[in-house]
Amino acid sequence: MARQYLGVGELPARPDPETGLPRPPRAPWFIGSDRPFQEDSNRERDPARAPSPPPGQGPVLAWYRQSRGGAFIGAVMAGALVAGLGMLTRGIDSITFWFSWVVLAVVMGVMYAILRGDCFSAGAEWMASKGKWVRTYELVEVTAHTSGTGVYVTLKDSGDREVEYKFTDLGGSDRLLFDLTYNGILHSVIAGGAKTNPLLHRALKLPYPESARSADGKHLDLDE
Repeated sequence: MARQYLGVGELPARPDPETGLPRPPRAPWFIGSDRPFQEDSNRERDPARAPSPPPGQGPVLAWYRQSRGGAFIGAVMAGALVAGLGMLTRGIDSITFWFSWVVLAVVMGVMYAILRGDCFSAGAEWMASKGKWVRTYELVEVTAHTSGTGVYVTLKDSGDREVEYKFTDLGGSDRLLFDLTYNGILHSVIAGGAKTNPLLHRALKLPYPESARSADGKHLDLDE
């Protein structure tokens, strides 16, 4: 059962910036595969394609990018969805028009580029996505919001840097990457007093700091 409150003295250890040890505990809500990355055909496995760490930061300890095959399958599924919707709304003959194939090609091309372009990486003290990065133990604000496609998490650090990611994208990527990011968020919220919102705590199963509990045990709603 997830803890609702957590004290600073109960926080798990921070990993070493160079080695990543001790490895952070497993974070809740991970939905990806726990298979070794060498056995996961849906992800890029070539070490030569690994991203570089941000300037002045420790080494990349975990990273995730869709494989070409995985991105192609995703693009085909998107194209099939668009084609199906077109036939439902305009009739089956709509697929015979030349512009329908142009639309499908564009949709598939864009989806392939998105899936291949999205890359997550993390070190012991940082996390990066889409060319942006933050120091995960120096977060000053961590919030979540919903959109038409799911829950998105926004991380802002003390250096005015910001990263936003879709929760299911990171949660379905790499176990170590997810755990490293969550541990930094946990420390920033419990020990650093980072600003949060209720949706974040629900979505990540993230405990509140002890300071959010009043003397009679009721929640103070400090982050409302």
